[in-house]
Amino acid sequence: MGTGLNIKDTIGYQLITDFYGDSCANRSGVPLMNHINEGIIILERIGAEIEVQEAFATHPLFQNDDDLSKNFGLISSLSQKVVALSFEYRNVANRFLTQHMPKNLHEVKLSPIAEVNQMLIADKVQNRKDFLLYHFGTHQKSDTLDIYFKLWLSALSISEERYQNLIKGL
Repeated sequence: MGTGLNIKDTIGYQLITDFYGDSCANRSGVPLMNHINEGIIILERIGAEIEVQEAFATHPLFQNDDDLSKNFGLISSLSQKVVALSFEYRNVANRFLTQHMPKNLHEVKLSPIAEVNQMLIADKVQNRKDFLLYHFGTHQKSDTLDIYFKLWLSALSISEERYQNLIKGL
């Protein structure tokens, strides 16, 4: 990390703050920025560099096709590395959404870029934490989502013990 730059001072963090504003998740009512902030804490815990944290912060700007189209002009304000990581994250994460869920662990293809896999760890750990807290047993796809998160964490070599350590205090 060693740059001395605080994630909240990065252009990417400012962009996602503007994009999300005060918006909250429909089901849980949790502010959308909570996913970003907790994901950044997880990234810090696994030793991710500031540019990886910034790429994680920007990933919702480019995650789905509508947001990519709407926000594509923002890439010129970000570093090449942040853009590359965000887009590779989009590529890997969108291959295995619940509607395209892998049937087994061997179908989950991680990125050849270690930093993108760090971003996936932050995303899947944080999302599972919220799923278990707000939706487990009550969401119509609860069983599917439980399997989905377990597959991802297994592919990312995150044991239950490590998962618990990563979410401690969030």
